[in-house]
Amino acid sequence: MRERLQQIPPVPRVILGTVVAIILLSVFKPSAPTQDVSEHYDRVRYVLADPAARAPQIQLFGRVQSPRAASLTAVVTANVADTPARAGSRVSEGDLLIQLDDTEAALARDRAQAARDEAQAQLDTTRLRYDSDRKNLELEKKLARLAADNLERLESLRGKKLVSQTQLDQAEEAKARADLSLAQRQLSVNDFRNELARMEARLASAEAQLKQAEIDLGRTRVAAPFAGTVTNVAVAPGERVRPGEPLVSLFADTELEVRAQIPDRHLPAIRDGLQQGDLTASTTLEGQTLTLNLKRLAGDAADARGGIDGLFEFVDGVPAAALGRPITITLTLPKLDHLLALPATALHGLNRLYRIDDDNRLQRVSAEIVGESMLGEQSVLLLRAPSLSGGERVMTTQLPQAIVGLPVDPRPVPGSNADTGTEPAAPTAEVEGE
Repeated sequence: MRERLQQIPPVPRVILGTVVAIILLSVFKPSAPTQDVSEHYDRVRYVLADPAARAPQIQLFGRVQSPRAASLTAVVTANVADTPARAGSRVSEGDLLIQLDDTEAALARDRAQAARDEAQAQLDTTRLRYDSDRKNLELEKKLARLAADNLERLESLRGKKLVSQTQLDQAEEAKARADLSLAQRQLSVNDFRNELARMEARLASAEAQLKQAEIDLGRTRVAAPFAGTVTNVAVAPGERVRPGEPLVSLFADTELEVRAQIPDRHLPAIRDGLQQGDLTASTTLEGQTLTLNLKRLAGDAADARGGIDGLFEFVDGVPAAALGRPITITLTLPKLDHLLALPATALHGLNRLYRIDDDNRLQRVSAEIVGESMLGEQSVLLLRAPSLSGGERVMTTQLPQAIVGLPVDPRPVPGSNADTGTEPAAPTAEVEGE
């Protein structure tokens, strides 16, 4: 046998020996002894379910804005003469913000004044001419009758061979001239109303141009349209501005409001609260708690994503807040029945709680987030869980491995409605280990 083993090459010999050793160890392995060990239970905290009527609170993020914010632009082409306004300064209605050089505007006003005076003179001349034409018309008619009578008389004498043909021709020519002059005078009188209308229209146009020139002259003085705070001055003395170019912007700081987007899921409750007047809101600004009032909901939802903007007003006076400043608003909705107030750690995912049954095992319960609320100084979630009744134990520990049927070691949250001052001992069990 030994000789046969020596005939086997070294490498196969090592492999064969290893296989034999593994087989022998597997056959003669001693059995594992049994021992009593304590099964591991996750220690969790719980509170007792207490459904009641509670007022949900939601956090909104808004910005300070003003319903009256203006960006004033140049109306005339002129050089900037002076800029009394400064960004951040408080101004009253009518205060001078920007002064433009009024030389060019004054010249335009003078030209418009001259054009108006000329139109007025032409209108007066037209009226005088009409009075003259109306008086001369009677003379023209008389001259025409005399010329006709003279021609008729000469024609009768011509039949008697008492006048020459030349005299008759001259009489006919005189009558024709009289008729022509009468017709022209009559046309001038008849056209008076049209001529008067043209002159009056020309005068009205000239007066409008004069008025526009005076307005442009007045617009070289850019004044505050309302009391407020200047946000930006876009020009400096010496710059030349053209119509439409920005000069200065300001907002009415006595009419500030806050615009915040309200999620769609809260809109029905908020609309009911607006109708009933049962909404309260507050914010903290520079260390002060300020009361707000939801005035209205925006009428245009084109720019809203998942909600509609709400417009809040400050109740106790407008604070000194910068336009566009971000603000966090706490909005309290009307009370709803059968809501649970639980810490955020009690919620697993977005829609489930875990109830601890009589065997200290977890049971899943569906829940819906309604809002938030303040319980003392602690923020809690307000949840609706119809399958939970009062007095049942609800786990408040965030347990990543939580599953239905998992055994736990429940302990009440200190100071909660489940805290009786005593804590039960952890359960133990005998298991067989390998």
